[in-house]
Amino acid sequence: MNPYPQAHTRAEDLPEQLRPVIEKYRDEADAARRLPPPLLTGLRTAGAFRLSTPRELGGFELPLASALDVLERLGRIDGPTAWVVWNLNFGFSAAFLDDEAVQRIWSQNPDPLIANSGQPGRLAKTADGYRLSGHWKIVSGVEAAEWIALVCLVDSGEPAGEAPEVRVCWVPRAEVTVEDTWQVTGMRGTNSNTVTADGVLVPREMTVDLAATPRIDRPAYRVPMVHLVYSGCAAAALGMAQAMVDEVADLAQTKKSPDGTPLAHQPRMQAVLGRAAAQLGAARGHLFAMAGTLDDAATAGRAASNAERGALRGAISHAGETARAVTTAMYEAASSSALYEPSRIGRLFRDGHAAAQHGNLSAAHYELAGRTLLGLPPAALFV
Repeated sequence: MNPYPQAHTRAEDLPEQLRPVIEKYRDEADAARRLPPPLLTGLRTAGAFRLSTPRELGGFELPLASALDVLERLGRIDGPTAWVVWNLNFGFSAAFLDDEAVQRIWSQNPDPLIANSGQPGRLAKTADGYRLSGHWKIVSGVEAAEWIALVCLVDSGEPAGEAPEVRVCWVPRAEVTVEDTWQVTGMRGTNSNTVTADGVLVPREMTVDLAATPRIDRPAYRVPMVHLVYSGCAAAALGMAQAMVDEVADLAQTKKSPDGTPLAHQPRMQAVLGRAAAQLGAARGHLFAMAGTLDDAATAGRAASNAERGALRGAISHAGETARAVTTAMYEAASSSALYEPSRIGRLFRDGHAAAQHGNLSAAHYELAGRTLLGLPPAALFV
């Protein structure tokens, strides 16, 4: 790999460094249904898309828990921006692909924007690669992406019931079709459109088994690939919920009850905010701790157990569940103030609930967490 210049800031400083440009353009992003070019440029220039990129390519190469912290704090500033930063942070690709593939992706820009989707498509084998076909909904940030990483099942011709081979394939954005389907009420700025492909040729070197051993053998890449992707949306969702708490706490200083008492002086409001803060703190701490368990395993050079991996999935579901509950409680606490456009609370409510609908945050993943806790096989495609 050729060395690339390092970003000119520390990863942990990115949220506050980027706050002015995010706040300047977040309303425009909502109206346009995509992040405006000046915002994307600001994110890219600062290195926001290099959180997981190897050091050789100018990346931060963050441990999983550290990357989640950055995404959570970005989510407090703007949920859709944090979401796009999450879904386009696929720089760890360089740790799994071979030199030729890395050169193809990184040759034009040290910050290639790689959108991804975990909805399985299909790969049919050819003499020197595969043909890609499928339909992938809700691919966030796809219009800004130069490459798209898609999870696929390989058509092997094996009898039904055999475990399918699961591969990730990297294709140029120009070789697939993007359909403008993102007509929604929440998370509008994420530009989460639909991708389709019909027999697109993919060279073998542009694909990797989902369970592949990383070519760069360092702790950041020993964490299973699926977990380098899965948990970022949970961090962003918690950040949005924290923003709701902060907005309602500010509102309570000035909004008054019918008797003229500021809401901040009412025991009911104090209890609602105190409970919400505790719920978010617990969910955030649990998510980061379970991600840290995988980081610790990677640093020690051992494979994370199914129970450890399952526990992170449970923490992701718990984060989504908690974010939804807190967002609802804060909307109720804000009363009629949440209805008016100058208030940010209504936007946060819509964005927070839209984010919580994501499949990664589904309560269905508690089953996987429970199975692995009991020592049972995961019985899931992505573990």
